Amino acid sequence: MACPPILQQTEAAARKPHRKTRRRATSDVLLSTVTTTNGGTPSAAWITDESDGFNMKKVLILGAGYTIKPMVDYFIDKCQYEVVMATRTISKAEAVIAGRSLGTAVSWLSDDLDALDQMVQAADIVIVMIPRSGHMDVANLCLKHHTTMITTDFKHAEIETLDDEAKKQDVLILTELGEDPGIDNMGLAQVIDEIKAENGSITDITSYGAGLPSFEDNRNPLGYKFSWDPLGLMRSAVSPAKYIVNGQAIDANAKFEHRRIVDVDGIGTFETYPSNDATRYLSIFGLGGNISIYKGLLRFLGWSNTMIGFLKMELIENTRVVELANTTYAQFMARVVSVESTDTIRADVAHAMGIPANDDIIERMEWLGLFTDEQVTLEKGTNSEVLVDAMLKKMAYGASEKDMIIVHNEITAEFPDRTETRISSMLVEGTPGGDTAMAGAVALPTAIAARLILEGKIGGSGVTTPTTPEMYQPILEELSRMGFAFKRKTVVL
Repeated sequence: MACPPILQQTEAAARKPHRKTRRRATSDVLLSTVTTTNGGTPSAAWITDESDGFNMKKVLILGAGYTIKPMVDYFIDKCQYEVVMATRTISKAEAVIAGRSLGTAVSWLSDDLDALDQMVQAADIVIVMIPRSGHMDVANLCLKHHTTMITTDFKHAEIETLDDEAKKQDVLILTELGEDPGIDNMGLAQVIDEIKAENGSITDITSYGAGLPSFEDNRNPLGYKFSWDPLGLMRSAVSPAKYIVNGQAIDANAKFEHRRIVDVDGIGTFETYPSNDATRYLSIFGLGGNISIYKGLLRFLGWSNTMIGFLKMELIENTRVVELANTTYAQFMARVVSVESTDTIRADVAHAMGIPANDDIIERMEWLGLFTDEQVTLEKGTNSEVLVDAMLKKMAYGASEKDMIIVHNEITAEFPDRTETRISSMLVEGTPGGDTAMAGAVALPTAIAARLILEGKIGGSGVTTPTTPEMYQPILEELSRMGFAFKRKTVVL
């Protein structure tokens, strides 16, 4: 059972209370600036439920993106926690809560720090699922109110600056609790710890992550559909990356130029490109020496060339906002390649890219509708937002379609009497018409960790990742029971 019965929760809390000494909301600190679906306020709801000595846990979730629903289901249906979802688009939160009495949807803009302050004060734990630009405001308020914060995002340099203060305040800021990063690194940590316990010396780590259409539903020319934040995909396309070869770091900032074809054991053939800075794993896992580390994404063949083309055309550009009212996709493309007319826009784009007009990349642009007279639905936006606008019309999952997630780790180690590669592989498909595999892979590690923290079963302080046995072991065990399990094998070399 994921969560103990309510009585057991109360007894567990009495034995090992959550670290936050609650600064209880009173009538003078109601969230007067926050609008909820029922016309009330989260703090008002959270004040009135404490009776008969039972303190129901309160979870604040910031954001209402593609991957949140399994987390809300876990908290409300399994654990009987109260959940407030605060988001810019309240209808998205309402759809996830679906009328459940323990859920409240709140309309909130990320720059409304007064409302955020009050919501954090009233919460037992805060789950941050908004873009990174808003994380520091949330983290500082969590420090102020001694509230645990969890995010699926990387432990990036800015959030890490809060480590000393978080330790001083005895506050836990737990990062990297999604699929990638998250399940991948917990799986790596588990095997690395086993190898170290057997006095092995690690020489090579290769780790792949993927969120893709299932093999049977891979039916579009880009080989991709959106199961997570589309603009996040565009930001990741221009983020820096590194990998390590025999102890030497290799810059891969033009990451798609570093693509290669790989056969993933037991799954299939894909192309891969570096996804982030692999040098960070040296300190995370306590590694060094003449080691090789590669952390990459998997895509169906052809994706990297398409992205190279989009980058060359500056279709992936996340900063400059342009006016788009009464603009067709063809007119937008004409503006991109600096031509006046749209009459020969396909040929003009091909010429600007230096490729034939019948090149596969041009065919994919045609399929996306970028050369049509259809109106762009945005009034203004970046080039990336226009590209996403077109993609979402063709690359969303249908009701009968499934996504899949892949997490595949290979670790090679030398022992006194042998050299071997330990392989951990996970492939999970989503449910047609239900939750995507990506939603489960991102939301459930966070939800499980939050429950364990609230029950006093895991803890700590500072800015950290779930790469210690005390954290990864119970999380991976519960994920396995929920269908997110690694299949493991060892190959002696």
